[in-house]
Amino acid sequence: MPKLIITADDCGLSEANNRYVLDLHERGYLTAASVLTNYPAHQHALEIFRGCKGLDLGVHLNLTDGAPVAQFAADHPRLLGGDRRFRGQFNLYLRALFFDKNAIGWIRKELDMQVRRCCEAGRDPQHITTHQHFHSLPALREIVHELAAVYRVRRVRGHDLRALLTPKALLLRRQRGTSRYSFFMPDYLTAVQRWMKRAPAEFARRIARLDGTIEIVVHPAPAETDADFPADMEYGPAPRYAEAQFLVKAIDHMRKLGIASQPRLD
Repeated sequence: MPKLIITADDCGLSEANNRYVLDLHERGYLTAASVLTNYPAHQHALEIFRGCKGLDLGVHLNLTDGAPVAQFAADHPRLLGGDRRFRGQFNLYLRALFFDKNAIGWIRKELDMQVRRCCEAGRDPQHITTHQHFHSLPALREIVHELAAVYRVRRVRGHDLRALLTPKALLLRRQRGTSRYSFFMPDYLTAVQRWMKRAPAEFARRIARLDGTIEIVVHPAPAETDADFPADMEYGPAPRYAEAQFLVKAIDHMRKLGIASQPRLD
């Protein structure tokens, strides 16, 4: 039977989002929260999660949505548009093939400042994840792993797409660790978003077949209208609420199957 890490990504998008994540955690449906520190509500997230001793708190590094944290002397045209906001996922993945030393240096500084925002709020991050899974790209993965070592985080999300459990995954294999660093990576990764056209019970049964630690990723949002939700975020509150409801039903099924959540890595 697998052990579960259940992570809410994109915390910090709005205060309503943060409160809903806290509610899901208190009801036993989340074990971790990953915060986008380049959005204004990240401070609210870090504050309300402060008293949650059982919540694994980390940074959700971001190079594709919103604005950068760092105010460098020169903007990087390959990463930022004229409005000084990130150009998006397609641009990042396309241009990552041709990043020079200047671009890599810019990215390293920006991501370091995103982690530091968490530390400056008095919260040492326990894990690092990446928005849009950009650390699947080798050049960016090395930066993420270096930062994880510098800030002594306990866990980094797995990057190997062959360890990603999807409805059509046939040749699934465990995430391989790294001998260079001491942080932990879960054996498998799955995202609720990929399972929304299937039944929660089927999702639970597929996870029950695995042996090891599996991280389940969800992007929660409350049902009520959230006026502060960022307008530039394409994935809106309605599908996020549907994800959360799917997760609740799936976890209830998993509990009946005897699947346990992974304790926080202290």
